[in-house]
Amino acid sequence: PLDQQPVVSKFKKLDSGTQIADLTLGKGEEIREGSRVLIDYVFRRADGYFVESTENADPFGFKVGAHEAIPGLDEGIRGMKQGGTRRIVVPIANSFTCGLSDTCPGPIPKDFGPKRQIERQMRRNDPYNYFFFEVSAVKVLNR
Repeated sequence: PLDQQPVVSKFKKLDSGTQIADLTLGKGEEIREGSRVLIDYVFRRADGYFVESTENADPFGFKVGAHEAIPGLDEGIRGMKQGGTRRIVVPIANSFTCGLSDTCPGPIPKDFGPKRQIERQMRRNDPYNYFFFEVSAVKVLNR
């Protein structure tokens, strides 16, 4: 929204290797363990190549801490507030470790092309490879 001032904080490295940087701070509920969230995202490879986004699609919803999202994303959104935007750099080892089946933590792309891109990145033997998410917290429910 236009009423939000950009923050653009420096990246903070979490213990897992996931890195986070806030772009805008939200004013709503804070995301924590057990929160039900809806997020919009843009998902890219380390080289900036576009993989997928929720633009023109429903937001991705999950319960934080319930293994419904890839580990780096689940960890990286904690502390955000509804309405906030954050960049999250997820190391390959902290991403699609279960695979890409519908029973694995998401977001799992629906189309073959994006799934192939992820599979190729996962097979690369590069400890510095990562996935890049820009995430907006659309809805946060804490009970």
